[in-house]
This record gives sequence, structure tokens and C-alpha cells, in this order.
Amino acid sequence: MKISPPLFLAASISLAVVAACKTTSSLPPVAPRAAESLAPDTASQSTKLGELAKVSTKTDKGPTEHNYVEVYERFIFQWRYDPIKVFEIGIDKGGSLVMWEEYFPKASIYGLDINDMSRLAHGRVKTIVGDQSKRHELQRAIDISGGNIDILIDDGGHTMEQQQVSLGYLFKFVKPGGYYILEDLHTSIAARWPDFGAEPDGNNSTLRMIENYMWSEPPTFKSKYMLSEEMKYLNENVEFANLLHRSRHGSIVCIFKKKSS
Repeated sequence: MKISPPLFLAASISLAVVAACKTTSSLPPVAPRAAESLAPDTASQSTKLGELAKVSTKTDKGPTEHNYVEVYERFIFQWRYDPIKVFEIGIDKGGSLVMWEEYFPKASIYGLDINDMSRLAHGRVKTIVGDQSKRHELQRAIDISGGNIDILIDDGGHTMEQQQVSLGYLFKFVKPGGYYILEDLHTSIAARWPDFGAEPDGNNSTLRMIENYMWSEPPTFKSKYMLSEEMKYLNENVEFANLLHRSRHGSIVCIFKKKSS
């Protein structure tokens, strides 16, 4: 009988080989955008990193906690002054919505939460009520937002079912070349986070699903929570999965890029 490694070990293995695994990508180089595509007074900022951290003070994505923004900015800075669409699952106190609104001055920002957070909606920021584990409610959120999403972030309930149902259903609504970011994958480690639905052996966990995708040949998604057509779509349309560990809190995040065509 084949014995699966403990999830702590499995996570360490994946993170150690992330740069070498063919289904992952190293951080994109910092390259300037064409100055003419920027607002005149922002052209000098086209290669400057660290701006996302400055506006992340009201969210746990910032340097004092998970520090995901240090990684995110290297993927998304080239869109800073473009009229993109950002869609985030999980609103909490609204800090992330504020961050995205300030960092992307031309973006449309949508937040989905199981609770009514309409008090935080204003201007370019819209809020939607919905349960991320229910496909029909996810579809309603897409109908409201219009789909065609450049950056989709799952910072919702963090259960195995919620993470995998959302990824399977929503990835098709990400624009070609866009990103789907799955935060707080450390909830897959049942020994430390027992209340998020990961089984003791970790076989149903989101982290194990991603590890198996990276290790399989060809790369293949397998999830007890996804429909067969959802897994097929992911297999055909994920360009890379970048699994990253942030040491401050033992936080784990995965960035999926959608193929450009």
C-alpha cells in the first residue's frame, strides 16, 4: 500500500521544488510598461514596487501579517492604471476592498460575502451577498459582476469545499492571462487548523489537490468537490500554479495563471 507523506512534509516538498516544477513559474521580472499607456503623472511609477504594501494597512494581506502583497505586486503591477476588474471572495471588515480601490484607481472592485456588506459599497466598489460553496449563488455573483475578471482572490471561508468549489466553478470567468489567487491554504493542515474540513490524512485538502496537480503527469486536477467538467476545464486552461509560503505566520497561498488563449 502506498503511504502518502504527512501534509506537513508534503507541503515542505512542494514548496522546496516549486521553482523546478514544470507547472509552476518563478516570479515575473520587473519590466516597464509602455509609458504612453500610463497616465502622464504616473509613468515614473511603472516599475516601482512596494506601493501595494503602502495601501494594505487595513487588511491582513499586508507586511505585518500574511504579507501576500509583496508577491502579488510582482504579478499585477503592470495593470495598475488599467480599467481592470478585481473580484474578491470574503469581505470581512472591507480592508481588502479599500486596498484594491486605492491601488487600482481605474478598476471595478467586487466583493462577495455570505453576509450583507452593502454598507461598504460606494463608487467603483460593489458588494454581493452569496455563499461560495453554492454554485448557483456563485453564478448570481457572476451575473451581477459581468464575469470577465482580471484578478480573482479567494479569501473567503477557507474550508476545503468552499475553496475547491469556487476554484472549479469560477476559473472559467477569469480572463485569459488573468490570475486566480487562493489564499490561506494552511487551513489544509488539519493538525493545526482542525475546523476547515480537511481529513486527518489530508487527501481531501486543497493543498494536497494542488500538490497532486503539480506532481502528476500530465498535470491533472482531482477533487471530490468539483464536477468532472470543472476539473477538465482547469486541466486545459491553467498555465501555471505558483505555490508560495510566507514565513511570518506559516501562511500558504497559490497563484494560478490562466492561459492567454
